[in-house]
Amino acid sequence: MHRQIDIDEQILDALVEIIENYEDEILYDYKGKENQILLKSTLVSRITDFLFKNIPITEDAQKDLIKAYIRAAFELTQNAVVISKKGNLFIKIIDETVRKQVAEKDKNTVKNRYNGIKEEELQSFYDEFFEEEENKTFFFEVAKEFVHKYFIVKKISNDEFERNVFSYIHAITLEKLAKIYDDEDEFFLGFAGYIFRIHFKEVFSFISELILDEIAISNRYMMDFLNYYSQDILVVKGVKYKVPHIEADNGLRWTVPSMLSIVKIYTKAKTSIIELKKEKNDFQKRVQKFYVNGLSPVKNNELLQSEKASLEIEIEHTTRSINILNDKLDITKDDEKKKVVREEILKEQEKLKQIKEKKEEILQKVVKQKGLSEYVALQKELDTLSRKLQREKKILKQNEEAYNSIKSALVKALISKKSRL
Repeated sequence: MHRQIDIDEQILDALVEIIENYEDEILYDYKGKENQILLKSTLVSRITDFLFKNIPITEDAQKDLIKAYIRAAFELTQNAVVISKKGNLFIKIIDETVRKQVAEKDKNTVKNRYNGIKEEELQSFYDEFFEEEENKTFFFEVAKEFVHKYFIVKKISNDEFERNVFSYIHAITLEKLAKIYDDEDEFFLGFAGYIFRIHFKEVFSFISELILDEIAISNRYMMDFLNYYSQDILVVKGVKYKVPHIEADNGLRWTVPSMLSIVKIYTKAKTSIIELKKEKNDFQKRVQKFYVNGLSPVKNNELLQSEKASLEIEIEHTTRSINILNDKLDITKDDEKKKVVREEILKEQEKLKQIKEKKEEILQKVVKQKGLSEYVALQKELDTLSRKLQREKKILKQNEEAYNSIKSALVKALISKKSRL
């Protein structure tokens, strides 16, 4: 909940002056929308420093303080949305004249769709701030929290699930949005409903998958919960109801016993693949340490041995050349010619020295036997892991169609309710 912040008019006037002085750091009509304003992070820092310097406040109330003074400085109504994003502050003004008024009796009902906020406004905010890489796991986390809280911990009944599942998920969605945007305004109550609607099947697909993970480990409560959908007619206080079935599009009706084997095999393979990929990745990193300039140590050594062999031939030729020149020096009588031969000998000796140094450098680059043995052992392990991974992928593929049929049928059952006969 937001804290009530008392605005000091003198501090507010000074803040307005700061904002006016740095107006070039404000983007009005942000992204071409007249009702959107962006305060750059540099201005936000100036505002933050000024407020914290002049107003003593606890750390947990700092965000509320900033937003309260921003609202006051820009003369925003409570309808406006103020959120922080990557150091910037974003303002979205919701026009009261286009907002649908919701009667008190219709609050918390289907009639109060999106808390009275127009869908275009919600879509605009979604496109701008939500559909991003950082939110790719949002709905999985919503589903995960729902399953943990209401199935694993509370073990709710099928009746409570049917009555409250949508409101429970909406509440979890709202809580997670509040954490992301540091805001619990009425706008986000409507926004939570909006994103839940457009990601409706995605959320229930995750919930179904998490439920199937539980029956794969023989969670008795979860199996009893799913057994509910195996009934045809349910009598409650003398009234007959038709129960939704876990039924595929082709008419195949799944029950806990018929789905159990497939789910166990599929889930085990899926888990094994995740673990094997992680293990394979670890081995690949260890193997990569033995590579030299992108070459495996075996290939590296082969290349170096080839270079070494070529240098040894050069050494042999150069040594022979020096010997011939020495013989020539011995038989030469003319001093000038001797001088020329000596110079040739010195050149060849320098050449021989450089060739030997190059050979020594190559020998230093050769991966030693211990390293080679370790590399070969790691490579064998890596090959074994690759074969195991392929086997598990094959098992997954073989059971994928049946598993997806179960999951799809379960989604339809979970979003349905028993109907009165």
